[in-house]
Amino acid sequence: MSELLTTARPYAKAFFESAKEKNMLDAYLDMLKNLEAVSSEISIKNILQNDSYSSLYKVNLLSDILNDTTDENFIRFIKLLAENNRLNVISEILNLYDSYFQDEKNLKIARVDTAIELDEEQLKNIKQALEKRFKKEISLEQNVDPALLAGAVVRVDDLVIDGSLREQLRKLESQLI
Repeated sequence: MSELLTTARPYAKAFFESAKEKNMLDAYLDMLKNLEAVSSEISIKNILQNDSYSSLYKVNLLSDILNDTTDENFIRFIKLLAENNRLNVISEILNLYDSYFQDEKNLKIARVDTAIELDEEQLKNIKQALEKRFKKEISLEQNVDPALLAGAVVRVDDLVIDGSLREQLRKLESQLI
């Protein structure tokens, strides 16, 4: 995986800088998401990974599918990836671009797993606490996981704050044994 990230990094960085110069950060993020969705479709993925198809064929296929959602610069980017045999790192490019995008917008995404659905006030309190801690705007994604029993698990980047009852019971069990 780290090899794919190393391969993807210069493409993601250059594409991000280009999008920034054109003031199209949001639009290009959406285009990358669409490209990633299309390229991960199994029938398309098989074609993109098959060396018997030319890079021109692959570019034309992707540009025909994405026709209404892309611009000329994005098609040139796809062509560059195809010519350099880098269509296999689209997911990594998207993840890196998204990371650069979040940094540029002073934004972080937090995933909150809870045993039950939280109300707006609870989500607001979590968001405010995270914004204070990270000094960045936080976008919350909530996921309901009944296996947690109670409490919450909050994930921001590599940080995991596990305040679930399941985790507390696990810690208690390990102390008793």
